[in-house]
Amino acid sequence: MDTSLKLIKQQLQNILTRLVWNSTAAGNGQTMTFSGLNNIRTVVNDMKTLNIFDGIVESLSNSVIFTTANDQMTVQIQEGRDIVNNLSLLKTLSLNFFNVLLTTVPAEDINSINIKLPPVNDFDELSKVSREIHLALTQVIFNDDINGQTKIVSVENGSIWLNVFVGASAVTVIASLVWASAVIYKKILEGQMLAQQIRGLKVKNDSLEDILKAQKAETDLMIEAEAEHISSQHFRENTPENIERIKNSITTFAELIGKGAEIHPALIAPENVSNLFPDPSKLIGVESKIKRIANLGDN
Repeated sequence: MDTSLKLIKQQLQNILTRLVWNSTAAGNGQTMTFSGLNNIRTVVNDMKTLNIFDGIVESLSNSVIFTTANDQMTVQIQEGRDIVNNLSLLKTLSLNFFNVLLTTVPAEDINSINIKLPPVNDFDELSKVSREIHLALTQVIFNDDINGQTKIVSVENGSIWLNVFVGASAVTVIASLVWASAVIYKKILEGQMLAQQIRGLKVKNDSLEDILKAQKAETDLMIEAEAEHISSQHFRENTPENIERIKNSITTFAELIGKGAEIHPALIAPENVSNLFPDPSKLIGVESKIKRIANLGDN
């Protein structure tokens, strides 16, 4: 299960308020009339994204209510009964699951973040990734300016999700780190694609090496600039030591993103905070927040 249980809980709460329909027998009991189908179709499609109760959701998706865009329709009585039974079962299962999640999934703190670990095969890999995340966070937010902390509040299995309390000031710093890391990850991808294209042209090894060195130098320059920008935004003093720590964190997070890690704000975070984090599904479109970095390729 890739979707976190916290997100499923949040979305189920919303879905249950909308899982409402009207059905009445008609035609001397030979047919059944449904209304409120626009709402039901939206709910079924939302359930698909959660990847739960797939059999019931698939059955409803393939039913006659998805053959029209009308909000009301009349169907044969047996077909109508099957639809009602599936909708009722979906509502019962959703409510039961939601109640289980209420008692087992801790409530989030607004000053926490959610981290999806990259795939790991054993305890050694888990320990290594956890250590990398720990260092990438603590070397920046364990600072008198930020006064952050890293308290693991909950852990979910399937895809491993960590909810980590970091403190009010640290959330925006981490958002800046993750955004910069996404920019660098994108730059690294561009370098890898360039290398493949050049190898495809069978360029001499010496020339290829020169191009790759220039690409790495440009990436290092971007990391330096991103680190200086973050330091100037969040810290009182632009010390070389602090910038070096930020550079290390950006590099670490970029590598983790490349392996499949994701860093999200709390689900209950306000929109102005959520917007500070890059969307993991749209990393290719992430642009640096520094104009001179964004325009570097034009020089």
